[in-house]
Amino acid sequence: MAAPSRHASPTTQLIARLMRVVRTCPEATADVLELVLLVSQIEAMTAVDRDYRDARRVIARLRNPLWDMTPDQRETLRRAADTIKAACRLNEGDIPADPIGDAGERARIEVGLGTALAGEFTAAQIARVTGAVMAVLQSAGDGDVR
Repeated sequence: MAAPSRHASPTTQLIARLMRVVRTCPEATADVLELVLLVSQIEAMTAVDRDYRDARRVIARLRNPLWDMTPDQRETLRRAADTIKAACRLNEGDIPADPIGDAGERARIEVGLGTALAGEFTAAQIARVTGAVMAVLQSAGDGDVR
């Protein structure tokens, strides 16, 4: 008698697909492990990250892999990105065109800095600080610093 198959969560499905990529493309292991970490953070942070910023970055990164892949491997990543998009109920317009795209980060950071630095800096100074922070985030590659 066959054991009943259990329904896997979208995260479990995604991780299983990413592990298949690792088996067929071992040189992508470090990138895939980083994606798995980001995916696990998505579930852990949904109460904090109401805008699904990390989910959007993961989707963009899956759609724009940093390594050479076969068409089948790219299709696996595309399906993984679609799984995250569906799980987070995101629209296509919510996804940045590239993994280090702004995705609304500048506005969020500027509001945070404006609140923290109110009374100490002018609006122009806060805008310059925001620009410097965005440059650092984008040079970090994933736009996320904690």
